[in-house]
Amino acid sequence: MNDEVTMNVITLDNQKEYFVLDKILHNQDTFVYLALKENPEEIVIRKRIVENEEVFLEEIANLDELQLAFSLFFKKHPELLKESL
Repeated sequence: MNDEVTMNVITLDNQKEYFVLDKILHNQDTFVYLALKENPEEIVIRKRIVENEEVFLEEIANLDELQLAFSLFFKKHPELLKESL
């Protein structure tokens, strides 16, 4: 049996590689949670945008959207919230 785990890796506009930790769909939005490959403790959140069949990962535009993204993540992964306290 192979216990190897594969993770998706993407490169953002800053030319750095990130592991895709999770994707959460909320209403019409998908939030993508990423960890920097060279320093996995550095986490970023992007919103997936589709325009003319092209997919973009856009930075979170405002505080309300950022709070929503964190709320969705910790609702899905409550055990991580307990670990961070």
